[in-house]
Amino acid sequence: TTSDLTPEICNFIQNEIKGNCMMHLTCTNMPSEKVDIALAQAKKFGFKNILALRGDPPEGQKEWKAIEGGFECALDLVKYIRKQYGDYFGITVSGYPEGHPNVRRKIEDDAWKPDKNENPKYYAVQQLRDGSYEGVSEKDWRSELDYLKAKIEAGGQVIITQLFYDAKIFIEWVKAVRKHGISAPILPGIMPIRAYGAFNRMTGFCKTMIPPALKSKLEQLKDDANAVYEFGLSYVHSICEEILNARLDDGAYVVPGLHIYTMNTEKCTIDILAKCKVGWTQQPELEKVITADRQLILKEEQEKELKKLEKTINFGTKVIDKIRDNERKNTRFVSFEYYPPRTPKGVENLKQSLRRMIGWSPQWMDVT
Repeated sequence: TTSDLTPEICNFIQNEIKGNCMMHLTCTNMPSEKVDIALAQAKKFGFKNILALRGDPPEGQKEWKAIEGGFECALDLVKYIRKQYGDYFGITVSGYPEGHPNVRRKIEDDAWKPDKNENPKYYAVQQLRDGSYEGVSEKDWRSELDYLKAKIEAGGQVIITQLFYDAKIFIEWVKAVRKHGISAPILPGIMPIRAYGAFNRMTGFCKTMIPPALKSKLEQLKDDANAVYEFGLSYVHSICEEILNARLDDGAYVVPGLHIYTMNTEKCTIDILAKCKVGWTQQPELEKVITADRQLILKEEQEKELKKLEKTINFGTKVIDKIRDNERKNTRFVSFEYYPPRTPKGVENLKQSLRRMIGWSPQWMDVT
């Protein structure tokens, strides 16, 4: 199963190509006994990082339900890991700049006006196809922040967000998180736009807000795959630049780096990094390769070139320590996320891709 492949791929990242891995651990269909096995295996392999999630409903189910002997939520999982293993593992948790899909609802209050958004105020508001609006109520917004704070106080150290395509909503959410007394580093979840169909499937599944300008342009270009890709690359690059340059009221950067949902692909990930120049600017050899022709990275012969650039990373390092080290050096960084393929051939292809992508010096690679 894919869950069985997660530790295998993490082990490959950490102990074969000398990267730094983070293993996803969810509550879905996981009684405490299975969690114990997964954590024991992670420690055996020397993994130091866990991304603790509730998880999505099992395939074929619309609603998420805890199984008998399992965990109700990510907070329970964080508490359990800390209770069983103390501070051995670095724990990362999820954050939702647009509010969790469960708390996003159609706004039906007659007193609410979209042009003013007050009395009452709603957060992360978007207009739906039928002309109505949806958003997160003040009560639910505060509950979301309370829950995030509880996960951090229980032992979470880093926050990685759900994907989004509105930089301003993300930045305002980070400011709200900080005002709520949460100081943990926040990594924005960046999902490249590769193709029209894939974009609609993923944003539909995650119930992601799509800004009108983005939606309109993609609809206009949907029959031209190359145009969709180039526009998507430019759009996501603009989001990354806005986020990387944004600062809090105290002058600190809003984010320390980028977390890219690669969907197991190289081209769009590399193209975004080449534009943003995050994570590789201290490597002159790699910069020369990109400056000459960034598309060459995708070719088989470039594997040897990237192999020369691999550094001996202190694998098994908590991501919070990686982040703090980058802060001391005043450098920005990147991390990548992958998922286990469903076929042996897919697994082998992913491993070859990981060998190449380690040349970009990600601070960690996590596996769902």
